[in-house]
Amino acid sequence: MPKKITYYVQRYRPAYEAISKEVALLAEHFSKDHTTKIFNLHLDGLTSFSLHQNFFSHHFSFYPLTFPYAYALSKKSDINHIYTSLGDLPYLGVLNLQKTILTAAASCNFTKVKKKQKYLHQLLRIIVESEKQKRDLLALGLPEQKIEIIYPPVDLTKFSYLPVTNHNSSFTILYASCPTREQDFEKRGINLLVNTAEQEKNIKFQLLWRLGAYEKIKEIKEQRNISNLHLTNTIVNDINQTYAKAHCTIIPYTAFDDYLKLIPNSAIESLASGKPVLVSSKTEIAAIVNREKCGVVFEPTVVDLSRAIQELRKNYAQYQKNCRKTAEKYFSQEIFLKRYQGVYAEIEEK
Repeated sequence: MPKKITYYVQRYRPAYEAISKEVALLAEHFSKDHTTKIFNLHLDGLTSFSLHQNFFSHHFSFYPLTFPYAYALSKKSDINHIYTSLGDLPYLGVLNLQKTILTAAASCNFTKVKKKQKYLHQLLRIIVESEKQKRDLLALGLPEQKIEIIYPPVDLTKFSYLPVTNHNSSFTILYASCPTREQDFEKRGINLLVNTAEQEKNIKFQLLWRLGAYEKIKEIKEQRNISNLHLTNTIVNDINQTYAKAHCTIIPYTAFDDYLKLIPNSAIESLASGKPVLVSSKTEIAAIVNREKCGVVFEPTVVDLSRAIQELRKNYAQYQKNCRKTAEKYFSQEIFLKRYQGVYAEIEEK
């Protein structure tokens, strides 16, 4: 029997933002047999407003006026699916939680999670994308049977291994998860990459930018005259070709911090493209990378990142051969959808 499923999200930008892509995938997949709707809060301008049959979106500032509608919508829906973090601010205290599950797609510090524990206990299920998030919930006394780990997905059909064809080019490290705000440079590892690029002058660092704070990173590059730091400031349509031009992809996070994906999309896309990853110990994908030997994990310092680069270059073929099969084992889109099919089916039975 068809059900009404509503997804509650923040800053929904499925064209290029990883969490939004996951929601769009779920909504499209389950719309074949059910009625799906997306409720979105954004920061893209006070006048940006959308109201359609399957999509309702407005600025955060208007939420005090519309949260009664959000609550009424949650009462009418058969399944409410919050897709934010364990410390969710706008939805946990408003929706009818008796018919609600939450996916913690973004990280959140434990202090904020602890403040939400009374709401978390009321949820039907909590989906996390890492062992760290599961440990946080268990520490708050949530029953293990309420928690499930489902890794983020990648569409394996859109990625394939293409070797670097320019054999005269420098060893190229791609960073495809650049920040949009200058205040995020430190935690997202921009400062670490800049400092490392100054020392590792024979390595090409390719940064994919997305408009925000581009002038600042451009200024840093020019002031410090870092010729091996390359910037691209555009939305890339064929990302597989971008991975093809790189030898590996890096996730240089320097801390576990709010709003960072613990398993970044660019890392799993790189693996699907057959390219190894360099990942900081401050990510949850680090454990998988170590276990499957599809890249090198480093502490977020210039010294240890330089060590990791040399290790990857020295044993590149050994790491590269494990990449695609790691993506297939953990991050298949088909597995992702089947797991959520099972979660929804369990809820329907209750």
